[in-house]
Amino acid sequence: MLRTYKFRIYPTREQEEKLAKHFGHTRFVYNFFLNYANIIYRVMERPTYYNEWASVLVKLKKTNKYSWLNEVNSQALQQSLKDLERAFKNFFKKQAGYPKFKKKKFSRQTFRIPQHIQLYIKEDNPKYGCIFVPKFKEGIKVRLHRKLPKDGKIKQATFIKTPTNKYYAAIVFEVQDAEVQNTSTDILGIDLGIKDTITLSDGKKYKMPDLSKYERQIKRLHRRLSRKQRGSKNWEKARLCLAKLYEKIVNIKNDWLHKITHDLVSESQAGKIVVEDLNIKGMVQNHRLARHIHMQSWRRFLELLEYKAKRCGIEVIKANRYYPSSQMCSECGYINKEVKDLSVREWTCPVCGAHHDRDVNAAKNLVRYGLMLSIGREPSEFMPVDSALAAEPERGLRAITG
Repeated sequence: MLRTYKFRIYPTREQEEKLAKHFGHTRFVYNFFLNYANIIYRVMERPTYYNEWASVLVKLKKTNKYSWLNEVNSQALQQSLKDLERAFKNFFKKQAGYPKFKKKKFSRQTFRIPQHIQLYIKEDNPKYGCIFVPKFKEGIKVRLHRKLPKDGKIKQATFIKTPTNKYYAAIVFEVQDAEVQNTSTDILGIDLGIKDTITLSDGKKYKMPDLSKYERQIKRLHRRLSRKQRGSKNWEKARLCLAKLYEKIVNIKNDWLHKITHDLVSESQAGKIVVEDLNIKGMVQNHRLARHIHMQSWRRFLELLEYKAKRCGIEVIKANRYYPSSQMCSECGYINKEVKDLSVREWTCPVCGAHHDRDVNAAKNLVRYGLMLSIGREPSEFMPVDSALAAEPERGLRAITG
């Protein structure tokens, strides 16, 4: 199993210059060969891949015009080519858009080193250490705020510079995969929403921290930045203030998401977790809801939940995108199409008379979905009466007869 530990590093002035060269050179190589691939395809009508790019890169480094590429670690440049190849493969698999050129300023900059990485901890102060990589033989100071794996083997390290001019090292460790057997038969349903970010099938609700006050500050800082002359010192100060505020919002959301996902997998005692397979890309086309949807960070929540659940032996099931979890009555299975209106937060089933909270009812129906899969049924047909579910009254599911 691979685990990534992200630590903040504190380079010296000379090391910052070396890091800037690595960021710039790897970005140049990525953009150069993206343009190279575009030209070759347009002129010769054939694709190009990593092996061809790597051979051309070797020839470039031997020329006088591009001899400055030898100033940085050669493997960092090769990893940039591998990133470009992966971007093209994701595009051909229709998993991402066409690769774009990387920007030079004011964006997140990275480069990756695949080997010859050493991490040492200070004996007098175990919270600090040094990381040694090629071209940085003097070592870069690093703050170790987390305990390192005992038997972990370092596989690679990614160096990051944020828009707020902070430096980080994301180190990937290969650790022994501890098999966790979860014998629980309980199923937990999770409904994602805007008013309440997370709603559980047991009725618990979690809401994203209120970030409205930061939105007002963002508008004010954007206006202040627009009044400055681009490239001036005052413009850089205003840009840095804005970047720090964006970073603070991201940190608040990530902290909340990590805590919630940890509680869900450690305290729920469930064997399976059923979530919605949301079409987020299509949902944000609604411009009235797009901003609110982005603020909820549903995709990030699902990413954290999946890998943390895997560590605890919990299976995460994504329900069919067209499963009517919000419209279906969790008591009798009646489908009320009037609930498609998002303004309907509570409704009463006209058949069995059960009163439902919209989000809690959806989470309970996700439990129904997981139950149908566990008993060998494929929930592709949505019927008001399901005899297989009616045969298990101890799970709180009943159906209408007659």
